[in-house]
Amino acid sequence: MKRHLGRGMSLLAALALLFSLPVMAVDYGDTPSADVAEQGQDFYDKAEYYNELKARLGPIPRPDKPIRLGFCCKAFENEFWRLIRDGSEVAVQNMKDAGLDISIDVRAAQGESDEHGQLALMNDMVKRGYDGILTSPISDGNLLPAVERARANQTPLIMINSTFMPQIEVSVGARHWRAGELAAEWMSTRIGEGEVAIITGMMSSSSARSRTEGFTKWFADNNPKITVVDVQNGNWDRMKAKDVADVLLKKHPNLRGIYCNNDTMAMGAIESIKSANKLGKVYLLGTDGTSEAHASIRAGELSGTVDNMPKYISQIGIEMMVRRLGGQEVPKVIYTPGVVIDQSNVDDDIETVIGWEKPVFK
Repeated sequence: MKRHLGRGMSLLAALALLFSLPVMAVDYGDTPSADVAEQGQDFYDKAEYYNELKARLGPIPRPDKPIRLGFCCKAFENEFWRLIRDGSEVAVQNMKDAGLDISIDVRAAQGESDEHGQLALMNDMVKRGYDGILTSPISDGNLLPAVERARANQTPLIMINSTFMPQIEVSVGARHWRAGELAAEWMSTRIGEGEVAIITGMMSSSSARSRTEGFTKWFADNNPKITVVDVQNGNWDRMKAKDVADVLLKKHPNLRGIYCNNDTMAMGAIESIKSANKLGKVYLLGTDGTSEAHASIRAGELSGTVDNMPKYISQIGIEMMVRRLGGQEVPKVIYTPGVVIDQSNVDDDIETVIGWEKPVFK
């Protein structure tokens, strides 16, 4: 894909490209297509939110044998995925402290576009015969061959905060469409009316598409006085996002806000806003909740981030895997907590905000 969606490409053409991409919704055969169209690619009508699910399921059953897990992650060059890794290690340590014999092998691709390298990692994990594998595919289908091998081996699989695949039985992660909605709602309360733009991640990723669609549709449904005037691809990359933001600020002198599909791109875009002397004049929101984004919010630069709580997503994913290995049935889709972090709450205790508690075992 080109560095941008094409600097000369109109917004209409960009949106036409976005919405013409294949719909990779959670297709388990029982999701009404009309609801998918209205509520996003990551909508599933039988999904449950973690806090309610945990109360319903009760204490975690203890598996009757040692547990060896694999986790084929995205690239650790992005702090979000390092936080995902850290959360998985916290989860395993908490379970060891509770008396479980458990270990995890967490590895990642070399970069966020290293689809073939990630497939090689996943194939290796399948060969190692782990009791369960967690995975976060880079694109809609790059891990499909390894996933099919895992299914043939009857290896339990859980998707972690990434592109949904019908072949993977359980998906755990943020609702990306809702993240876009939260960003739009926050932006609306600040600017009321005017022009905003979007810097997207790789459009081969359904999380990028869902965040973009959720943001755009929220304004159409709730505040048509705010217009999305441009959608450009930053490819999840900091420097590309800075270049895109440079173009957006020149092309749209009346721009009031920019929404980035992740914090890595937001940190590039904030440099562009600062260079253009528009800090405080153009609101900038990211997505993920990285420590760098939190520090930038405290410094009065980045306006906010839709914090998807990456350190807790992986803990929830591992909890669901252990529940499955212990014989407990879990839903096909579990949505994890998310909240907009800005200067009003950046110093609040996150675990209190999301109602987090350590897992309890039977």
